[in-house]
Amino acid sequence: MPAFDDPATTRLPALPDAPVALIRLDGDGRVQALNRAAIDLLDLTGADPQALGCDCVWGLSPDDLGGEEGVWVAPGPDPARRVCYQYDRDGGGWLLSLPDPHSAALWRERAAAASVVPLLPAAPVAAAATPVAAADEGVAAQLLARVGDRLAACELDLLLDPSEAARPETRRLAAGFGNLAEAIRQAVALSLQVAAEVPHVVAENDELVRQSQAQVDALESVVASARGLLEGLDGIGADLRAVTAVAASADDSAREGAAAAHALAEAMAAVQQSAARANDVIEVIDQVAFQTNILSINASIEAAHAGPAGRGFAVVATEIRRLAERAADAARHVRRIIGENAEALGEGAATARRTEDVLGGIGGLLARASAAIDTVATGVARQGEAIADIDRAVGQVAELGRSNLQHAAKVAERSEALGTGAGALHDCVGLFRLPPDPLREPRHARVLDLAREASTAIGATFADALRQRWIDADALFSRDYARIEGIEPAKYETAFDALCDELLPPLQEAVLAAHPWIVFAISANPDGYVPTHNDRFCQPLTGDPARDLVGNRTKRIFADRVGRSVGAHTDPYRLQVYRRDTGQIMFDLSVPVFVDGRHWGGFRVGYTLD
Repeated sequence: MPAFDDPATTRLPALPDAPVALIRLDGDGRVQALNRAAIDLLDLTGADPQALGCDCVWGLSPDDLGGEEGVWVAPGPDPARRVCYQYDRDGGGWLLSLPDPHSAALWRERAAAASVVPLLPAAPVAAAATPVAAADEGVAAQLLARVGDRLAACELDLLLDPSEAARPETRRLAAGFGNLAEAIRQAVALSLQVAAEVPHVVAENDELVRQSQAQVDALESVVASARGLLEGLDGIGADLRAVTAVAASADDSAREGAAAAHALAEAMAAVQQSAARANDVIEVIDQVAFQTNILSINASIEAAHAGPAGRGFAVVATEIRRLAERAADAARHVRRIIGENAEALGEGAATARRTEDVLGGIGGLLARASAAIDTVATGVARQGEAIADIDRAVGQVAELGRSNLQHAAKVAERSEALGTGAGALHDCVGLFRLPPDPLREPRHARVLDLAREASTAIGATFADALRQRWIDADALFSRDYARIEGIEPAKYETAFDALCDELLPPLQEAVLAAHPWIVFAISANPDGYVPTHNDRFCQPLTGDPARDLVGNRTKRIFADRVGRSVGAHTDPYRLQVYRRDTGQIMFDLSVPVFVDGRHWGGFRVGYTLD
């Protein structure tokens, strides 16, 4: 921003750093703003802006500013000390413009020429030429005055009559006005575009801030949930370790129970074997009782045969028989008990074996359960580690989200500042009054006609090439580029450049030859790629980048502001002024090229006004 120009304090738009010195005064004649050209011209570097009045401008006073606009010339010998002023209805002050160095030099040259003419010798030839010289001087003086007034009022619409347009120096002056007018027209269009886009950018930034805040809140919730889940997994891991310990203890108990059941089954088997041996003894007792009974019966018979002498023996035999019967009954009873015990022992042994099997199975199940619990515990531990990693990662994302939120807020602030700056830019360039229609310039209108005819012919030629199958649509509209190695500036080959080398030269060279002030007439695709340049710019490569930059410009991608737009737009036409990479100030008029209704690129014509 220029010195002494602070919109934050003056609440007025900044003055542009134009070649013309500009000064803004308030209604009382105090300086509000100066641009750099005014500071340099009036030698005010380092001065206190709050202490400056309009008298810093060659002694100007508020009383010298009369009417809505006018020109004030400072007293003294320097004719270039003149001020064009205009009343600012919106700001309630005055806008002053001072001559730029070129205009000042013209005023001084005019004054010097006027002072020298009376001192010339009155030779007959000179006297004969004096009316013509005086007439030329009068025309030049009038033109210079008109140019000075136009520049001082920031009016860039310089109309020339045919007699003036025929003069080379006048034509160059008109070209300068035209260049400046179109450059400012572009700045106006750009400022309007930026100003129109800023509200959308601000709205999108506001939405971005809102979404960033929501994202931060969601991430913080995720962080809290992840940490809660991690704590839960830690508790589950502890519980699983306790269950594993219980399962291991139960497994040991099951193995001990299985061993006890096995021992019980063996003991019962041993008792069953002992019972079997006891049954054998009972069998012997039973046989003894049976034999005793038989003997008692035989004894009774013998006692009966013996008569009274055997009566006592008979009694003994009877008792013995009863004892034998009782012994036999007891043996049978014991055999029954032993059989029942043996059956019970067999069932007990079988039950013990089944218990052993069940306890063994339980032990195996507990072992597998313990292994499974160990596996689950390991998995839980791994999940805990993964969740811890997720927690750290989400924490980092949350931190990035908070950082993005801060950046989004800053972007929103800068977008608002950009909107303010765009408004100031539009106000500044609005100081200049431009020609209402650029096509009023005959060269612009003539180039537009030539460009439209050429673009139509190029579109028809490409369409015919598609119908003749010289190329297919994918190749013609390709956006793939293969760089040609070893060449600077960079050149590229495409699927369609060879066809363009055959078809485009006759169409392009005809436009180039139409007028001597046309510098080039070429075709470009939407990327700014020029497959075939004019013959004058296809000179053999020398290996010197500086020479090849000018002499061989074909098959290059022109990515400058103008180059990347001429083939991308679909406007009826686009007029631009720019400085080429060769340093030349150039007008560029481009129209779109359509092939069977499909946008291929554009045809551009570069030319000058002088």
